[in-house]
Amino acid sequence: MKKIIIISSIILGTVSFNYPVFDSEGISYIIILCCIVVITFSTAKIYFPDKEDYQSVEKKMDRLLQYDGIFTYTREGFYFKEKDSMEFIQWDEIISVYFFSIPLQYHVRQERQTGLEIITDKRNYEFDQYNTPGIVKLKNELQNHFPTWELHSPTVIINNFGLEKTKLYEREKS
Repeated sequence: MKKIIIISSIILGTVSFNYPVFDSEGISYIIILCCIVVITFSTAKIYFPDKEDYQSVEKKMDRLLQYDGIFTYTREGFYFKEKDSMEFIQWDEIISVYFFSIPLQYHVRQERQTGLEIITDKRNYEFDQYNTPGIVKLKNELQNHFPTWELHSPTVIINNFGLEKTKLYEREKS
């Protein structure tokens, strides 16, 4: 990009100093206009690069899939840090896992708070998408430990506030 700007600037300077170099003034105008457009767009590309190309998205997803966040995984389950204590959830204790989505009322745009709800024999846990570091790896680990993980389960609206839940896993009753 910088080379393009330098070349365009040289051409612009040459045409400006030798203005009536061509038979027609229109050709000089067109060359000057083209050089200004190229310089403008090249400068914009340098200062505002495309941030979402394939490689940057892949690198970001790889980092998220490797990032533990507040979770520590073992063969029997996983620990997560809750305030000042560590809590352990065994894979065998998990009864069901739901994906939830709640509309945020105080925003003008239709934004939603999303996350995972894990129901165990002892209690329920909710992990928010934005406030829980490592939730992407948690989803991946849950999917790996439960063979009956349902990705295409129907979404159900639970209440009048717009809470939506999707069942991702439910322990088979024996």
